[in-house]
Amino acid sequence: MIPSKRLFSAVFLLMPLTAGAASVTLETAVDKGLKADNILKEEAARVGAAKAGADQARLSRYGGFKLKGMYTNGTDPVYAFATAMKQGSFSMASMAAINGPSAAGNYMAGLEAGVPLFTGSAISNAIKMGGLGAEAAQSGYERARAGVTFRITYQWLTVLLRRQLAELGSSTVKAAETELKTAQMLKDKGMVLGSDYYGAEAILSTLRGYSLNWNKALSLEKEKLAITLGMDPTAEVEAEGALSEASYLEKTGGELAAAAAAGRRDIKALEKMAAIAGTSETMQERSLLPVVEAFGTWETNSVNLSDFRSNRLLGLRLTVPLGDPAYFAKKDAARAETSMAASRLDEARRQATIELAEALNNYAAAKESLPVAKETLEKAGQSLELFRPLYRQGRQSVLEVLRAQASVLQAEAAYYETLYKLNLYHAQTLLASETLDAAAVAEMSHKLERK
Repeated sequence: MIPSKRLFSAVFLLMPLTAGAASVTLETAVDKGLKADNILKEEAARVGAAKAGADQARLSRYGGFKLKGMYTNGTDPVYAFATAMKQGSFSMASMAAINGPSAAGNYMAGLEAGVPLFTGSAISNAIKMGGLGAEAAQSGYERARAGVTFRITYQWLTVLLRRQLAELGSSTVKAAETELKTAQMLKDKGMVLGSDYYGAEAILSTLRGYSLNWNKALSLEKEKLAITLGMDPTAEVEAEGALSEASYLEKTGGELAAAAAAGRRDIKALEKMAAIAGTSETMQERSLLPVVEAFGTWETNSVNLSDFRSNRLLGLRLTVPLGDPAYFAKKDAARAETSMAASRLDEARRQATIELAEALNNYAAAKESLPVAKETLEKAGQSLELFRPLYRQGRQSVLEVLRAQASVLQAEAAYYETLYKLNLYHAQTLLASETLDAAAVAEMSHKLERK
């Protein structure tokens, strides 16, 4: 038998929301929340920066091209001698004044280019690290997106639960007040003991306290949902849906573990970071290899900006970094970074296994608790329905009736909290196995629609 109070709540849920309230399904809430979330915006910017870094490393193989310009004026003999030769104004008079030259001015403009020919794999490793960094950033973004999706789902479900509890509290208080009005009339006629009446009033006060707290909690959760969706906190936001015994297409623990092992984006990001650390260690080991660069310069010099004389220089440049006293210290530091990256990766894999096990256990516990919560609610409702006629016949105290109403409220609250956990832990399991995608959100949104 379904208590009349539950019937009232079911009818209330079918009523349209208050005019002016913004109503969002889970699917809509996730879509709005993802667009408004600042963490995702930061992660998207990180992805852009990582891709730009990868492009920078790739383009560095083409060397560089510089435009130069400079004006100088001095009396240094070597400078004056070289300047005169560059300008084409050198003469025997210049030789005569070589030990005490007059001030020489020079306008120089030129171009310089260099192309690396061999860098000891430094450029190829930098390109590799840039690509790995971009992939790690993309994986980080996708994992953050899944985390934000879960957070929005949690907030949306919490609003559903708080609204249901607030409605139950309100209907229970109204029913209890009705019983107390009848009891007041019977007490005035001496048909109800004063001790029972005041005990019943105490229970009513407790029920009012529940209702007040649940309504306050509902207001807070709706405000938090509005903030999560990037809306004005004072906006009346409603979660368009209802908690229900949704049945989902469940995968085995082995299937979910395999999905987590193959798809956890945070682990993929750490795998890339470990590869970056290994590549960095390799670069440090090869840092003593020579660097060969082809270069060329072309420049013009003039004393008065009107008669420029040009010259060019082409060549190969070899650089060998010999005698770096910090080489072995740098190598040890790079090896330590590689070891730390490997440890972080191993720990992330371990934590992912724990998270999935906890989520599966929580979901199984909620699922197994649901029949117990339903049975408790049915028994409490039957007890209340039996108490009422006995009370009206004078065979039971109003105190017992209100106790029965309080028991029904507690059973109803426990039932809906179990429904809440069932759906929340389903989402948690999807998050832990990296399967909380748009399709999964759409499925949850559909199954939690108002029927």
